[in-house]
Amino acid sequence: MPWNPKISVGLARCGRCGKRYSNPLTHVCVVRMDRKTKPKRSLKPKASVALVTCGTCGKPYANPLTHVCQVRTDFKRRLAADQKRQAAAPKKRPKPPARPAHSYRACRDPECGRQACQAWREGYADGYQDGLRDGRDESAGE
Repeated sequence: MPWNPKISVGLARCGRCGKRYSNPLTHVCVVRMDRKTKPKRSLKPKASVALVTCGTCGKPYANPLTHVCQVRTDFKRRLAADQKRQAAAPKKRPKPPARPAHSYRACRDPECGRQACQAWREGYADGYQDGLRDGRDESAGE
């Protein structure tokens, strides 16, 4: 473990927000307007020393019992690897165009074995015969 002590010192504590600061000109106070506390100023210096840097998250800490480690994800690295893998993968060939639909109404093949075509031909022939029997002329059929 590297020995890099980091020291931060706050001389005064803000009575409005409670933050410690050493320079009152650079202190930015963020507090709600409806807070009902009286301003208190205190001049108790407080120093914190970070002696060890965490090996997992890289944050400095002084007490290992109170250190909360927040591990960052490797989402960007996995996303880049996935894009690289997809770019290297062979491209899929496009599918050949589908056959045109076989319309049973337009089928003129007498040898066609499809059930829909056979049923249409039989029904058409029966209807044509019924029409001739009822006295309709042949030119009105088609």
